[in-house]
Amino acid sequence: MEETTVRRLVILPISPWSERARWALDHHGLKYKTLIHEPLVGERRLRRLVGSAKPRATVPVLLAGGEVLTESWDIARYADREGRGSRLIPAEHEAEIKQWSRRADQAMEASRALITLALQSSREAQLEGLPRGVPGALRPLLLPVARYAMGWFGRKYGVRGEDAAVYRERVRAALLELRAALARSSPYLLGTFSYADLVTATSLQGIVPVDGAYIRLGPGMRAAWTQPELAAEFPDLIAWRDQLYAQHRRRAP
Repeated sequence: MEETTVRRLVILPISPWSERARWALDHHGLKYKTLIHEPLVGERRLRRLVGSAKPRATVPVLLAGGEVLTESWDIARYADREGRGSRLIPAEHEAEIKQWSRRADQAMEASRALITLALQSSREAQLEGLPRGVPGALRPLLLPVARYAMGWFGRKYGVRGEDAAVYRERVRAALLELRAALARSSPYLLGTFSYADLVTATSLQGIVPVDGAYIRLGPGMRAAWTQPELAAEFPDLIAWRDQLYAQHRRRAP
C-alpha cells in the first residue's frame, strides 16, 4: 500500500541526533523529505517549529501529519509504530534501551563540547561550516561570520574551554562502560539489533567520524570531530560501530 503521510524531517546533517532520527526512519522504510537547519540563521524558524514548551530549540524535528516530534527517541517510537520491519524499541526492553539512550546523550553532549572547542580554532572547519550555497570565492570573506556562529553555538550549549579535560573524561567513562557491555553481549547490546545499538553507534561519531559514505564531512570538519587519544584507546569500539553501519545502515544518497 502506498504511503499517504507527508513527512518532513528537519536536521543538521552532521549531528548524531539527526542521524539517529534518519536511521530509525530508514530502518522502517518510511519516506520523508529532508529540510536542512542552518545554525544561527535558522533559529527563529526552528523555534517556531518546536514551540515554547521546549527550553532549547534543537534538531531533529519530524513533522508528520499533525504530529511534531522534537526528540530522536520519540521519532524512533513513531517509526516503530508506523513502519515495517523489526522494532527498534521492543516493549520488553524499553526501560533498558532508554537507559542506553540517556548514556549516549550524556556522552555525545560531552563530545559536542570538545568538538565545539575544536571548531572554534579551526579555520578550515569554519569555512566548511558555511551554508552550502555560499560561492567559493566569497567563503573567506565570511570567515568572521563563521567564527561568530561557532562562538554562538558554544554559548548556546554552555561550552567552556577550561572544562575540556572534564568533557574528555566523561566520554572516556562512557566508552569504558560500552566496552564492558559489549564484552558480555557482542555484537548487539540486547542480543538483537535495537535502538540501544543505534544510539550508541552514533555517539561514537564524536570520537572518529563514520565513513563519508554515510555522513559526508570535509577534512577540516573530520579533524575537528576526531579525538585522537580516545580513538587510539578504543579502536575496538570504532570497529564495532563500523561493522554495525555496514550491516544495518544504508549509504547516503
